[in-house]
Amino acid sequence: MHIADCGEPLVDAASSGLITYGPPPECPETEPFYRLLREGVVARLEKAQQRLPPGLQLRLYEGYRNPKIQQMLFDGQLRRMKKENPSRDTSWCYAQAAKLASPLRTFEGVQIVPPHSTGGAVDIEIVDNDGMPLDFGMELSDWDVVPPNLCATRFDEITDAAANNRRLLVETLVAEGFVNYPREWWHFSYGDQYWAFSTASVQALYGTVQESIINGGIVPPNLAVQGTLRDKAAQRP
Repeated sequence: MHIADCGEPLVDAASSGLITYGPPPECPETEPFYRLLREGVVARLEKAQQRLPPGLQLRLYEGYRNPKIQQMLFDGQLRRMKKENPSRDTSWCYAQAAKLASPLRTFEGVQIVPPHSTGGAVDIEIVDNDGMPLDFGMELSDWDVVPPNLCATRFDEITDAAANNRRLLVETLVAEGFVNYPREWWHFSYGDQYWAFSTASVQALYGTVQESIINGGIVPPNLAVQGTLRDKAAQRP
């Protein structure tokens, strides 16, 4: 799918008075950037928030993810698949791992643009007035340890309440132009290649975020860090 990046800047979702956000997910390296999203994505989330019943609020789990962190998450899933399926070959494990965490390249070596690295993808849930997540049949943060089938948007072995809450989340975001990744009830995107494919669009609006976008003054002062994104990711032991 062709990408014609529109150059839309990243903004901090914390600047929105309508949606909220949780703590930094996955690993410390995500902290400076996990609230960043393309400007148009935040605007659509704000409109989606207004569709929810009173007392409910969208809560961002993760937005932008540096490609090196993305690869790190994929590598963790690949190790998990190999451990759980010792009789399977590497190509099979690679394909299974890629269903929950996009690698930077296919098994054959073709470059991939991970959705989260475009600033157009969000991992998101709904919380109540007390900040407690609705029942989705699992904790979002357990995505890398629960059976993959439980992560699927449509899964028969969850309660009616959990199924209804997943449906509410999907309907709320789809109404504002997002598409859901069916293997992950919490993952939605707008403007990336998956969105373009799912909506039969001619091209994607967002490609991999370049450092110039972030270093050009888009990152709010409270998110400023020393060095570039590349430097930050390289600091991990």
